[in-house]
Amino acid sequence: MIKKGFSWLLILLSVVVISGIGGGAYYLGTRSSSKTIPVSPTETKRTNTSPQPSVKKFQDPLFSGNVKKIYKDLGLFKISDMDKENGVPDYIVYYEAGIFTRGEFKDYTRVLAIRPSEGPGPSLQFILATTDYKSFYLDDPENKAINYPESDWDSPYMYIDKSKIAKTVTLDTEHPKTIGLEKPYGLIKEGSVLTENKKTGQKDKYGNDIYLEEPITKFDQSQSLTSSEKSLKFYSGSTDWGTGEGYSDKEKKMLDIRKKYLSLTTLVHVQDSAGLAFSYILSSQKDIDDYFNKLPAYEQDSIAHKKQVILFNEKKLKEYPTAPEYLTLPGMKTTKALLGLANDYYSTYESAFPGACGGTQSTFIIDLPKDDDLVSISSSSVYPLYFLKDSKHPLYELAYQTKTGIDDETYKSVNDGKSKPSFEEYVAKHPLLIFKDVWGRWGVVGEFDIKLMGGCGKPVVYLYPEKTIDIHLSFTSPLTLNTQIPFYNNGWFVQADPDGRLLDLQPQYTDCAKIDSSKFGSEYAVNACKTNNYPYIYWSGKSLQNPYPKVDGGWIIEKNNLQKFMDEKLKEIGLTKKESADMTSYWVPKMIEKNTPYYQISFLKTNQMNEFVPMNVNPVPNSVLRIFLDYKALNTKPSVIPKPQQFNKFIRNGFTLVEWGGLQ
Repeated sequence: MIKKGFSWLLILLSVVVISGIGGGAYYLGTRSSSKTIPVSPTETKRTNTSPQPSVKKFQDPLFSGNVKKIYKDLGLFKISDMDKENGVPDYIVYYEAGIFTRGEFKDYTRVLAIRPSEGPGPSLQFILATTDYKSFYLDDPENKAINYPESDWDSPYMYIDKSKIAKTVTLDTEHPKTIGLEKPYGLIKEGSVLTENKKTGQKDKYGNDIYLEEPITKFDQSQSLTSSEKSLKFYSGSTDWGTGEGYSDKEKKMLDIRKKYLSLTTLVHVQDSAGLAFSYILSSQKDIDDYFNKLPAYEQDSIAHKKQVILFNEKKLKEYPTAPEYLTLPGMKTTKALLGLANDYYSTYESAFPGACGGTQSTFIIDLPKDDDLVSISSSSVYPLYFLKDSKHPLYELAYQTKTGIDDETYKSVNDGKSKPSFEEYVAKHPLLIFKDVWGRWGVVGEFDIKLMGGCGKPVVYLYPEKTIDIHLSFTSPLTLNTQIPFYNNGWFVQADPDGRLLDLQPQYTDCAKIDSSKFGSEYAVNACKTNNYPYIYWSGKSLQNPYPKVDGGWIIEKNNLQKFMDEKLKEIGLTKKESADMTSYWVPKMIEKNTPYYQISFLKTNQMNEFVPMNVNPVPNSVLRIFLDYKALNTKPSVIPKPQQFNKFIRNGFTLVEWGGLQ
């Protein structure tokens, strides 16, 4: 994620994880020796969470060899009977990620182990070192094995077989937490190895296609960036805007602008000497330092919160404890006040051309043909700032349509009753600020005063336990919520019956009088609130940290066939008749009101939703189905028809969570 930037921009730009911004970006044998590791699970090497120093210049590579799949089961993970029933072992994968050439772990093999998500959360990654593939050192630089009980999802031992681990340590790496650049810039590392899901051609016991996570090692479509780090390769994030077939003339025009000017992002993919890659966020070194200064207190607060949750579950606390506010990674964002700008500027600047549902705090690199297209801005920024000389520049038009391309009444409803500005009024306040990054590229941030309409429209969550139980559900990455029924107070805390009925255990936080029952999709909610009897949890909003996933495949459906198609497809996906009826009664009218002859329909799948909007659910569901409708109203039928998506057969075992939603 992101947050900080130039000293001045306090810095904006968070980084487009390919797919990101604007909903279009997309980014994209084993070795043994005679050494063995004595297994003593209790022995742990303590580390701290202070930032690692920047990589030393011109060191010899830390690793020999390349990333390659290990074609055997290393048996590292705990596997329950329910895991076996749900096919979890089929989706566990291991990769060799180079041999250490020096240091404490010289001649040890680095291993990347990936396990499918636990409940509605992201997949789990672990890095280890071994010489015999029987016992392992587990990389645990944040001391999670010590700080969290084994029953907690933050503990590696909730998933890993402890008998396989000799020690938890901090393994040497060529990927430091931060990489120093020419002042005032720096890079800060995101948490996970960069991977993608690949179809294997194999099937599980239910006949479902098996997709496995694979580290991304090729960046052929990305711009190579210069670096003084001998063993590291830097690549720019890139975008994929699609063909735009079937778009209206206006939509095609906006797409052409994106393709012409917005091919790169500020995200930086950093690949080590073995080929393993992490994504880094461009920010200011000052903001990065501020983040790490706050991190220890945040971690302690998080640990204290978990202890309070245990007390709550033991009925020793009356209310669910308040979780600490998210500490988000720094990126590029700033304010008018910090920049010392005059009143004829917008108050806040963040990612330019943002999307409605997902996003990061990243931004774009823009392709400007000439420097004299720019006008210098007087500011307190460390680096010079500019705006576009041409007040009718296509990028201004794109920014305006991104923020105001809706009717005036809808605009007023999400912008505190304010009327939509004219194009001239919008441009006059300088909605785009342009700067030059450390590689000499022009970056852009955009005003964030105007609120976006839409977002993730009406996702709902059904909970089906095997017996009546209390359940707590919360998001694990930052979101803004437009709708929350019942009210989200550090999560939802409900009593769930096997038939799906929900009793809100925090009813004092939901004001029934403030629920708008005239709003489409909320007609049921006032009565549900008054009787404290809910059919599901209803939320809508926008992810602030995670980019909208890339969607592949789908169908072109005629307007008159929408209902039939949705009924058949949702049954195939695994929704019940009630769940399907709930979904189609909301989304089919939403699509039809666009009044176009054709619609391109696709769905985000469970694994994509687990990465995009991860959740913690306690107790953890045994079976999870999450789907999200992605559709586009088309004026003409595309000449190239997308390849139909394939869906795995959903098997309901034990406590089941089902979620559906769609793109507003």
